[in-house]
Parts: sequence; C-alpha cells; structure tokens
Amino acid sequence: MQLRHFFVRNSDAPELIELFLVAGVASVLAIRGALAATGYPQLGGDGLHIAHMLWGGLFMTVAMLVLFAALGRVAQRLAAILGGIGFGTFIDELGKFITSDNNYFYEPTIGLIYITFIVIFLVLEAFRRQEPGPSEALANAFNQLELAAGRPLDAKTKGSILALLAKSDRSDPVVRGLTSFVQSIEPQPMQDMSFYFRARDYAVQLYSRVVLSRWFRPVLITFFLLAAVIQVAAVLLVALARLLVSDPDTLSLGFTDIAGLCSVAVTGVLTFIGIIRLRRSRLAAYHWFVRSVLVSIFVTQVFTFLESELSALWGFALNILIYTALKIMIEQEQRITPGGETPSTPAKAAS
Repeated sequence: MQLRHFFVRNSDAPELIELFLVAGVASVLAIRGALAATGYPQLGGDGLHIAHMLWGGLFMTVAMLVLFAALGRVAQRLAAILGGIGFGTFIDELGKFITSDNNYFYEPTIGLIYITFIVIFLVLEAFRRQEPGPSEALANAFNQLELAAGRPLDAKTKGSILALLAKSDRSDPVVRGLTSFVQSIEPQPMQDMSFYFRARDYAVQLYSRVVLSRWFRPVLITFFLLAAVIQVAAVLLVALARLLVSDPDTLSLGFTDIAGLCSVAVTGVLTFIGIIRLRRSRLAAYHWFVRSVLVSIFVTQVFTFLESELSALWGFALNILIYTALKIMIEQEQRITPGGETPSTPAKAAS
C-alpha cells in the first residue's frame, strides 16, 4: 500500500523545512561561537551539569505543543523555527554521545552535523521537485483556505489556492464549487509575511540581478576554469610527491585525505566537461557545473569539515552561492533558449 494513502504532503513543507534548516544551522553556529567566546562555561555545580542538549529537547517539545494547540500558518512557522533551534541545540552535543569519554570536542562531530543538515537539505529539495497529485492538490487547497480563515485572503494565497485547484480533478463538483468560491473572493493586501521571508525575497532578487548581469557569466566561467585547473593540479602534485619521496611514510595521507583528493579530482573533471560543452550548449555546460558543485557540497565539504571543522564554512558558503547562481542562470537559459544550443561565436556566447 502506498504511503500517500496514510500521509498527504503539505504544499507548505518546503517553506517550513527551510525555516527549520536555517534555524538549526544558525543555532549550531551561535552556540559554538558563544561557547568559544566565553571559555566554554558550564551550567550547574556540585557535580551537576545542565547540558544544552536539554534546552534543545525543551525547544522541540514546545514546537510540538504549538502544532498540537494552534491552527494556522503562523503557528506552523513558529513551530518550524522553534523546532530548528531545538534540533540545532540538541545535535550540537553529538560528540558527547558517540564517544566513550563524552568528548564534546571530538573532531569529526562538525562533519557529522554537516552530513545531517545535508540530508535535511536533500529532503527539502525532494519536496520542491515533487508535484502533488489531484487528491493531494485538493487537500492542500482546503488546507491553505483553512489557514487563511479569519483574515483577508491576499492575492498570493488566492493564486496559490487556484493553482492547486487547477491540478485537482476538474470533474469533481467539489473542485468546481471551491474554484468558483475562491475566484469570487476579492484579494486584500498581504500582511502575513514575516521579516525572514521579506529579507530572503529581497536578497534573492538582488542576487538574481547580479547573476544575470553581463559581466557575471564570464567571471563565473573563468572561476570554474581556474578552479578546475587548481583542483586537478593539486591531486597530480600530491600523487607526484608520493612517487618522488624516498620514504613513502614521509607523505602520510589518511582516509579522509585520500577521499577528499578523489572528490576534488571528480569535481575538476566534471568542471572540465562543462567547459568543453560550453561552446556547444550553455545549458548543458551549466548542468555539468551544477554536478561539480554538488559533488563539492555533498562529498568534498564533508571531508573538509571532518578535518577543518568550522573553518570550512567559508568554502561551503561559496559553494551555496555558486549553486544558487547556476540555478538562476539555468532558469533564464531555459526561458530564452529551451534547447540550450548556442553558436560558438563570442558575441552570442557572452549574451
């Protein structure tokens, strides 16, 4: 029996998971930063220690109680934020519970936390890619209308409900009646938009303008070319060094070093393929660039976090910015040239 018979996917899930993920990452960074700045103090005394994992459990409990006790999008968003804070506070102490000596500073902890949040990110992307079926679309239309109850229906929510109803079974009299009812509602100005989503939308719009500017494309391609050369050269230099040194143990590489170098090599190869495909198809080249960035995010960065802990955040942030830029460029390319084919003339390739 299929899972959908038991669970109906929530069309607001991507937004809520995003809030959960952002709150969770922010709480881990805030805790690590605050503890480092204050000398890692401990709450308690006389043999007692109140671990902040307990505060994480408290936040997650409050998040569940909010969901149980209240209806509406505001309650869902609040629960997502509180749950994210609680989860981040909880998982920050992972090192204590996977080591025999309860070592909070166990070095691979940050890498394991990173992997956990990457899994949540993959869940988020899976929700974003899936289109609801007719019955799920109708259920979500009812849910969004219910969440808007007691307040004026804004234009964005009205459009979202009508889009869901358009994906429902149009022969169903309930769908026809609900569509007519929603169409008859006069939309009101939007008032229920949190600061986070206003700031996020503004940042996305600003970043989109930068990404779609004429100078950004050649700069990004140059960056990928240099990155590929450096990545492949680094792997070759390490291999050459191992061949030249008289004592093989002098250049000692552990599993994480070797795995990291292998992932760097794969990233470089994928980037070179994208550069080669660029003369024929910008769209195909961008997809190869995305694959190289995803290998870097999901493989290379894991080993970087295992070795360098929080200092690897800069590389992760850069990869996220590049990934976002590529997705924006792919969307624009698909609108302009659905096939993605481009002639090899420099003027056309730079447009």
